[in-house]
Amino acid sequence: MTTLEQIQQDIETLPQDALNLLAQFIQLLKKSQTASPEHFQAEQLEKGSSVAILQFLHNHPLALEHQRTALEIDQQISEERAAWE
Repeated sequence: MTTLEQIQQDIETLPQDALNLLAQFIQLLKKSQTASPEHFQAEQLEKGSSVAILQFLHNHPLALEHQRTALEIDQQISEERAAWE
């Protein structure tokens, strides 16, 4: 079993990019621990709906380097479609 000391030693050797990713993961874990059973049940009832998708994105925002504007998304879709032809 991994001890807290082993985890701390492993963290100390990580590069900055990995530390940033780890920090985002910890924040995600903290958010998932604070979600109420009622909130979870409501999400399950709406699963797959636009409301559930928007709520999920609100509760779990993407890292800044992965966020895109609508224009950027449309441009990337156009580029992908053009590559298929």
